Amino acid sequence: MKNAPAGWKLKSSKKVYDNFYLKVYEDVLDLAGRDKLYIRARRPDYSTIVPFSHDGRILTIKSYRHLVDSWQLEVPAGYIEKGETARHAAIRELEEETGYRAKKMVHVGSYTLDYSMFAQTGNVFAAYGIEKSGRQNLGRMEKIEIEFVPIEKMKQMLLKGRILNAASIVALYQAIQYHESRK
Repeated sequence: MKNAPAGWKLKSSKKVYDNFYLKVYEDVLDLAGRDKLYIRARRPDYSTIVPFSHDGRILTIKSYRHLVDSWQLEVPAGYIEKGETARHAAIRELEEETGYRAKKMVHVGSYTLDYSMFAQTGNVFAAYGIEKSGRQNLGRMEKIEIEFVPIEKMKQMLLKGRILNAASIVALYQAIQYHESRK
């Protein structure tokens, strides 16, 4: 806690749950003489990809999400596996989820969804020169359809709240800004 306010100290930390997707800790903090139990979690970092077609469209996925029991429009994304870079995860996830490859993958930003409780970094990539490479390679919990959406339509969908996945929202805003700044 090298940047903590004066008098704040970490007294103890205990891992209370451990799984690949989620590790949960209970920390006891000394906040200038008063103890505070702080629950925090660590999730694997991930990459989110916004694939741009040569004709001004974005390759999106329509994915069934069990947690909300609905189909949601998103952009491809996935966890960074052990020994993998964020870029390699982006390349792999794009092909697995869509069956497309990109000739160029540009890192356009990073962010966190919630640094009050969760430690996790999202990496945003803009993909260019996309072409069909084969079939999707989906996991058991992945039910995905692909759809090309014009950039202007996507901007309207974002403004109207039609995209609900926070990682996709951040990625789309960052990647569209990057894409349009190149013109």
